[in-house]
Amino acid sequence: MYTIEDLKKYEYFNGADINFVLDSLTGVISRQYILDFARYLVDHNTPFAMCMMDLDNFKYVNDSYGHNAGDKCLQIVAENLQRCTGNEGLVGRFGGDEFIIIYLKSNKYDDVHDFFARLYDTNGAVRRSIYLDKVRVFITATIGSASYPLDAESYDDLFVKMDKALYRGKSKGRNCYIVYVHEKHKDIVVNDRGTNSLLNKTEHLKQIVKESNKDVLVHNIIEYLFRSLHPKDTLFVYKNNVVRSAFLAEDISIVDNMYSIVDNIMKDKTIFPSSNPNDIKTRFPETISLISENKIHAFVCIKVKNLGYIILYENAVTRMWQDYDLVLINFAATLLEYEFNK
Repeated sequence: MYTIEDLKKYEYFNGADINFVLDSLTGVISRQYILDFARYLVDHNTPFAMCMMDLDNFKYVNDSYGHNAGDKCLQIVAENLQRCTGNEGLVGRFGGDEFIIIYLKSNKYDDVHDFFARLYDTNGAVRRSIYLDKVRVFITATIGSASYPLDAESYDDLFVKMDKALYRGKSKGRNCYIVYVHEKHKDIVVNDRGTNSLLNKTEHLKQIVKESNKDVLVHNIIEYLFRSLHPKDTLFVYKNNVVRSAFLAEDISIVDNMYSIVDNIMKDKTIFPSSNPNDIKTRFPETISLISENKIHAFVCIKVKNLGYIILYENAVTRMWQDYDLVLINFAATLLEYEFNK
């Protein structure tokens, strides 16, 4: 929790009542004051980076363990963010599971990027396990940032570009940090739901089914899931056949071992529990061992009745599969079931 001593070195907070400045739950700066502080820095032409952090799949913590556990989780994350930021800036709570970081040490791309790398490090604030009473949860987050005055000349423009960077991180599958680069991110339209909504994507899958013959249908759907959800790879596996979205020679051993993984899954006639690690360990101990041996950090497998399995995996990051991801994969599986079993 910030103290008067922590804040008095910033002229903006001189004379402010600490009881109003701090968020009552987490002890970091409240929404009004952290945003007004950013405006103050712009008004005084002070270089800085403004960062928005959104915890991934936080609803799962609340729904699974209760709101007291959720509150404890937010408190621990806020404490870790404050520790990692130290004297290089200030942390505020934007609302819910979102935090704002004002990074004052530098506004240069490489420096901000290095700062985020520390946040995601083993002893950082996110991409780590935290303990909530008797429960351990793995927390990841998505961060987007933009810098003043390098990226924007006004507060409003700075906020929009920070939001674009955050949006790009979420579209890449979350659990990552994006530093705004004009050439890469200028054309992102955050509120364009016409091309990114779940409804639009399910309609696109239906169109793929309509336009593809059965010889290429599986491949076309796997390709679409790969482009839409941005995993390391997407496969369709059945017996000794693999349809793959991308052929990467260095990963061929992982693909070969998918046969063994699927053999273990096929012993059970139900859908593989894609987002409950404890259930996976209980019902599929051999499978979880194979996944670990192949350094697969995130794995989802959906059964397509009488046909095979759709598999998505990550071997570089620990991705928390969102409801959006699972609904889209399940819808693709349902379409394949219908087409091949009708």
